Amino acid sequence: MSLTSIMKSGFSKEVVKAIATPFFKFESSKDCIACPKTKNYSLIGTAFDYLLRSELRRLHPNAIEKSLIAENSIDLVNGHVQIEGYFSAKNQKIGKKELRSMKDVAKKYREERTQFIENGVLKNSFLETTIKFARMDVVFRAGVYDDVEKEVDFLDIEDMKALYNLVPNNFKNSSSLIMLDPAFGSASMMVGGADVDLIIGDTMIDIKTTKEMKLDEYFWSQIVGYSILANKARETETSFPVIKKLGLYFSRYGKLWEIDADYVYKNPNYEELKRKLIEAGSKLFSIG
Repeated sequence: MSLTSIMKSGFSKEVVKAIATPFFKFESSKDCIACPKTKNYSLIGTAFDYLLRSELRRLHPNAIEKSLIAENSIDLVNGHVQIEGYFSAKNQKIGKKELRSMKDVAKKYREERTQFIENGVLKNSFLETTIKFARMDVVFRAGVYDDVEKEVDFLDIEDMKALYNLVPNNFKNSSSLIMLDPAFGSASMMVGGADVDLIIGDTMIDIKTTKEMKLDEYFWSQIVGYSILANKARETETSFPVIKKLGLYFSRYGKLWEIDADYVYKNPNYEELKRKLIEAGSKLFSIG
């Protein structure tokens, strides 16, 4: 279980009860510019996360990037294959053949990503490989195998191009320190693992590649959970940035919604909510 699954198990209701979802500060839109072209919603969301990180790394060579979840999947499977001969995913056994395919895709992804970062040319082959690479995330995150060799739908490649073209200039032109998919140090382990998509300067951003631009209970509880972990991380890691703004980037709309982090941190219920979240994680993982 992770922060995501803790929230989905019912803790999100604790969050919104303690710190109300700020609907009054949110302006929705029905102007979906890059609407999905297939039903591969989750996969394209993950793939776009990787593409955005590649773009920001290209534009900001000093951006901090520690790990890629897809490669964590390879390490997980490799460890089991070395000892047991296979990794037992929820939907099938992952053996040496599948592991070899995963490693091949990762190698190709790294090579094509390096080329993109160096020359800025967005090729269809890189987008295709990015989508295949993104398929591996679910092994680590959910214990499920998605065949990396499966043919990529050309419409998904076109979808990725449309999302790429909407990346806002304030992401591209920022002079602030950028952290790509950062975790929260030991605080992440308190909830079984957690990482937010992006931190730009003092703004923490979760990316939502969703059909609708809306602020719901789950989205809000997620970003509040991340803000708690960011605050907790600062207690032990002074290099972790002080978060002053929370944001949701709705990638199909090209719109970034922001709110002052003090809406969370200065809420009279904040400290109690923080205690409850850490306590929930400690009960599950015996860390605290």
